[in-house]
Amino acid sequence: MVDGRVRSSRLRTPLPDAGSFPTDPAGLLPEHRRSCPSCDAPVGRGRDGRPGRLTGSCTACRRPFDLRPDLPPGALLAGRYRVVDLLARGGAWLYTARDEATGEAVVVARVRDDSTAAARLLGHPHPGLVPLRDVVDHAGTRLVLGRLHGAPARGPLAPADAAAVLAAVAPAVGHLHALGLLHADLKPSNVLLTADGPVLVDLGSVRRADDRRSPVWGTDGFLAPEIAPGGAGPSVASEVFALGRCLDVLLGAPVLPHLGPPRGPSVLDPVVRRATATDPGLRHPDVAALADDVALALHRTGRCTTLPGQPDDHGVGVADGGDLVHQDGSLPTPTSRHRPPPLHPSQTETGALPS
Repeated sequence: MVDGRVRSSRLRTPLPDAGSFPTDPAGLLPEHRRSCPSCDAPVGRGRDGRPGRLTGSCTACRRPFDLRPDLPPGALLAGRYRVVDLLARGGAWLYTARDEATGEAVVVARVRDDSTAAARLLGHPHPGLVPLRDVVDHAGTRLVLGRLHGAPARGPLAPADAAAVLAAVAPAVGHLHALGLLHADLKPSNVLLTADGPVLVDLGSVRRADDRRSPVWGTDGFLAPEIAPGGAGPSVASEVFALGRCLDVLLGAPVLPHLGPPRGPSVLDPVVRRATATDPGLRHPDVAALADDVALALHRTGRCTTLPGQPDDHGVGVADGGDLVHQDGSLPTPTSRHRPPPLHPSQTETGALPS
């Protein structure tokens, strides 16, 4: 959709067998992450020493399921993007591809529902968002994304490091909101820590803020109470809630209470409590106010730093063990810059969607 129109290409090749790609699909979708698309019950589990299958019938709802990749290797999208390999499986499969016009590596993702929402981002890039290169129609609407290298954000982090991630991501979420869009699946694993700073990924979940018809996607532990059936549905307020939960989890809290013990106290606890209030009216009015509140809480500690690779007006200063620096003019002139917290080698991942 470089020219403003969704361009189509027909799927002429049959679906691949499990071994058709260089990467085995079953290896990218371990059995504990396989669930029925119809009822969310566990499927594809192994038995009696035999590995589980990616196709079959759900024992809970009796409906068939097919978790295999829906694009074959070598498929050419819109006469330009050739599928090379599998990258990851999130809400749908992600593929690595080659732009035949430029030779560049790209990532292909499928839009979950609203085919028009993400297209609003074309021509409106943001340094905190994975680049959207194109939108094409190939057995469903596909997003062509820039290829990023990094690792997903994971807790527990020190308050300064957790706040640094939020300070970089909040402006990207605010950018979506200014375009009348919601990300709709904010969580730490959708934030990639790159050499240039944190980047928000998984644009396949993006929806229009006024959309009240499309199914609601999300991740347990980050969904605001009003997302429940009969509630108000996704909104800026629910995105504030999700970012508050992201901050909480990055500080060491479990995604769900039964998944681990509660974390220890933090200077950011008042911010988390406000952002995740049950009543949307008690939360921060927008994600910028949440980021400001985080910066204020850490500014009181007297030690602040910034993330590498972010424009001077991209966010707010946050506390760390380094020199006093700033991004918005409210703190002293920077004397040094610091990279994000070091990554354990086993955490390093590549792509537009880490999990």
